[in-house]
Amino acid sequence: MLDFMDDASIVIPVKNENHEIVRNLSKELTSLGAEVIVVDDGSENPYPEAIKHGVSQGYGSALMTGIKNATRPLILTADGDGQHQVSEIIKIYHAFKLIQNADMVIGVRRIKGEKFIRLIGRKLLNWTASLLCTYFISDLNSGLRIFKRNLAIGYFPILCRTFSFTTSLTISMMADKYCVEFFPINVEERSYGKSHVNVVKHGLITFYYIFRNSFALKTRRIRGWLRRLP
Repeated sequence: MLDFMDDASIVIPVKNENHEIVRNLSKELTSLGAEVIVVDDGSENPYPEAIKHGVSQGYGSALMTGIKNATRPLILTADGDGQHQVSEIIKIYHAFKLIQNADMVIGVRRIKGEKFIRLIGRKLLNWTASLLCTYFISDLNSGLRIFKRNLAIGYFPILCRTFSFTTSLTISMMADKYCVEFFPINVEERSYGKSHVNVVKHGLITFYYIFRNSFALKTRRIRGWLRRLP
């Protein structure tokens, strides 16, 4: 049995996903030595082997619950809808290990046949965040990523509890000059259910967190200095 991922906790948020897909993914990752934490965010038919939110609290809240309950220093997040294969999860884990001093590695998606409005929206978010961070961000909100648990927990008070959790975490860590790197991954088409993302609504929320977290963290020292003035 391979157990090379014994320093990683893999958090899988689910809501109305196929139990068999989640169970197979969890079983394969456990066999690699990872701690697997499934968080069910208010499904109509909750996944049995999961930490359960009685009612839906949001994608970000599900991830926070998983991270809080994790016992290992590295957190790897993956979706439970069939988009993220075990082979890609292994690749992103190895990329983190190979990149010296990395604090977070984000999987850059190669999406085929993406709807035009979602493509444009995603590009606008990436470009805006890149300008504010003065660093090219190729995939701001990819759900497949690995990062240090202690760093993420420190940002919990300012992170989005819905779909912009990944964006707000990326912006926060980059604003504080942590080492955030990107690595190409392949994603499969969702094999069950449908996406809960509302392009306009969640896009506006994402823009809000990009500007809010970037400005707040980059001006933290200046605001602290101003508060000390008589």
